[in-house]
Amino acid sequence: MDYSDECIKQTGQRVRSVRLNRGLTQGELGELSGTNQGVIQKIELGKSNQPRHVMEIAEAPRVNPAWLQYGEPWASVEVAP
Repeated sequence: MDYSDECIKQTGQRVRSVRLNRGLTQGELGELSGTNQGVIQKIELGKSNQPRHVMEIAEAPRVNPAWLQYGEPWASVEVAP
């Protein structure tokens, strides 16, 4: 699936928002999600055409992956513990 520029930008904004809300650096979120700071930075800046690590990134701060990637209104932000 190809993402529009706006969709990519919004995914990055949600990743950044959640990361900051949880008090994490890009490096910490990268480590928690099994990736690295550079990947998180690219996603947040909207420079990742198809973010492949959304499931892992969502799992680290316990947010809904559908909300994180697509901002779906029916998808709650938080996931149950």
